[in-house]
Amino acid sequence: MTAPEITIAPYFLRDLADGIQQQMFFWGQDVSHPEGNFLVTQGFERSASLGIKGTSRYRLPWQGGYIELYGACAGWYGPQGGFTFIRPRRRCAIWLSEKETPIPGAWQQEFIAKDTERSDLYLASLPFLDWLITYEYKVLEHFGTSYREENYWKYRKVPKAKAWLKPEVALRWFKRFRENPEFLERPKSFSKIDHECFL
Repeated sequence: MTAPEITIAPYFLRDLADGIQQQMFFWGQDVSHPEGNFLVTQGFERSASLGIKGTSRYRLPWQGGYIELYGACAGWYGPQGGFTFIRPRRRCAIWLSEKETPIPGAWQQEFIAKDTERSDLYLASLPFLDWLITYEYKVLEHFGTSYREENYWKYRKVPKAKAWLKPEVALRWFKRFRENPEFLERPKSFSKIDHECFL
């Protein structure tokens, strides 16, 4: 599938940002799990943040590049740039640098693509979505469905948090965005779909 064949409504990219925002809270729960840091268990290397002091960077080789997770951003970065989600701005963007990755607080504006085609942003997001979906299945296998449900209810209690879809439905939405964006629905409508699940 090439970029011109893909039609993505702008609100679906905002929905994606809301979904990643919620997932970042979930990954924070995984880091502090009583059994141990689940991100590290899954192969992430933890190091000090390159930006905000007192925080960490998690890095994992993935599809010829790297998944990087901070408390303030998350993305996939490869030989020709990549995809990033900047949490304070609730925004997804194409990342232009082949060597540098986002530094929380600095953000390196020169590497954030402006006026990009939505289809290009969709294509840039695919390695990150592949990882997100794969990782969430590992969470389900290891902890069961009740763990993410508990994470979700904790997130709903966070001041100013914008709870998104419940975890099981969220995973289906991410999969639909990844595999069939032309048949995607807004999250509120998607959550009402019967269990014609696409898992």
